[in-house]
Amino acid sequence: MAASPRYRGGRRALRRPFCYLCDMKLVVLLRHPARAELAAAALAEASGLPLAEARMRLAPEPPALLARLQGEQADALVGALRRGGLTVLAIQAPCPTDRDRMVVRRFMLGMAGATFTSRSGDTLQFTWAEVTALLRGSRALRTDVEREERSRGFSPVRAIATGGLLNSRTTSRTVRTSNEEVEQVLLLYLRDGRAAALAEQELEFSCLGPAMQPSHAGNMAELGRRLREHAPGAFYDERLLRLGRRPLPFLAGKDSRSETATSVTTRSDTSESLDVLAEALRQGVAEGFLP
Repeated sequence: MAASPRYRGGRRALRRPFCYLCDMKLVVLLRHPARAELAAAALAEASGLPLAEARMRLAPEPPALLARLQGEQADALVGALRRGGLTVLAIQAPCPTDRDRMVVRRFMLGMAGATFTSRSGDTLQFTWAEVTALLRGSRALRTDVEREERSRGFSPVRAIATGGLLNSRTTSRTVRTSNEEVEQVLLLYLRDGRAAALAEQELEFSCLGPAMQPSHAGNMAELGRRLREHAPGAFYDERLLRLGRRPLPFLAGKDSRSETATSVTTRSDTSESLDVLAEALRQGVAEGFLP
């Protein structure tokens, strides 16, 4: 199907190689469309995608990435899709990360507000009325190792065949191991644009006092409960506990691969997925699409 006159990027533009030096944006679906088939037709018409691929892009649980385009093309696509009834927005790429947020080491929660302190001693003070969004998510670092193991053992067949001159043989097998490290994160956003990341591997949970739990997961749940209790007017979402651990299309990613003579190690980090989806939700709140 040809690209719509309202959006001239077409099929080729949707597949352009990623370039951090360009003005790139990610088009994100915030809500499941009420009428899936009409939404797929709208996406296909606006983008030039085949209808089957449009259905596939709309299938994941929102927030879901639909395209990565240059800024003007992304804005044009968003306009066309909104006219088609879809709740979408365009977010700037690359998205904010922990380098752009305060990574909290210690926290003090009071009745009127809170004080966060980083490892370097910087502080962030705010009132609960300033909190606009609180997102609970997780990110995963997965390591897969494929290793070749060799061993020597007695071989009666070989011993008979060689008259006892050779009685062993070398065998090899491939051993695969996987390990996944998952970290929970609470992302807190303020009305003036400041943001903080409370990550379970970084926090000192002694600030919870008698409510401190024996596990990091329990402490993160308790901290999330307290933050929600203190800031009831803030948008709260915990879908990123699931979605932050999945790889996303259109992202360069932080995957790496290394090889030796006997092993291959692959590492996959989903922190970029968490950052992108969190920014989509934050912007959705700021633009009035959420809750």
